[in-house]
Amino acid sequence: MIRKYIVIPLGFLLATFNAQAVEIGVGVKAGTIGQGVEVSLALTQTINARVSLTSIEVDDQQETVQIGTGTTADIDAVLGFDFGATALLFDWYVFDGTFHLTAGFMKNDTKLSFSGTLLGPVTLDSGALAPGDINGDIGGSISLGESFQPYLGVGWGRKAGDGGGFALTAEIGVALLDPNANLTAEVIAGGTNNLSQADLDARLTSAESDVNSELALFEAWPVITLGLNYGF
Repeated sequence: MIRKYIVIPLGFLLATFNAQAVEIGVGVKAGTIGQGVEVSLALTQTINARVSLTSIEVDDQQETVQIGTGTTADIDAVLGFDFGATALLFDWYVFDGTFHLTAGFMKNDTKLSFSGTLLGPVTLDSGALAPGDINGDIGGSISLGESFQPYLGVGWGRKAGDGGGFALTAEIGVALLDPNANLTAEVIAGGTNNLSQADLDARLTSAESDVNSELALFEAWPVITLGLNYGF
């Protein structure tokens, strides 16, 4: 799906400008949205389009996390962390120099996932939950970006149409977030509290709502990047 968001707009832009010399820049960048690559295309004398893909690989970690309200319990969990972003951006070089204003859409691909064993009884959505109720592990994830959201920023760097060679780039901006939490678990039939799967799913859904309410406080992600671009 991400490839469609990238390939279709870029292919359309290339087709639109096939009657003239296409001025392209490619580069690498790193910052608060990870590290990766981007491709820029000169649309007019003062407007560029950019497609950016960034990520960071983080090894899984064994940690103890807490779950529940009121009475909490520990989970011996393996945490996975994916970090990065996908963006389609447009730069306006206001003074036809290196300074530019940027607007577009960014999907924050940062995601925290976990899978682990409940180590003790817990109160979840005003009901009891014990290790003997769960078949296997409790799993879950927190995603900061479920969809593409608006992005605004300012930056400094050469336009794609400003000749060949290498040039440094810098950018500061803010990307809106679309966070979402997800929890999963399977009951043991006739377990400690004799829960049904429907009972457990309802409690997990309530817990997800609590987490999502807290995540709503994180409505924006600061973007600071430095890069190296090569123009053709």
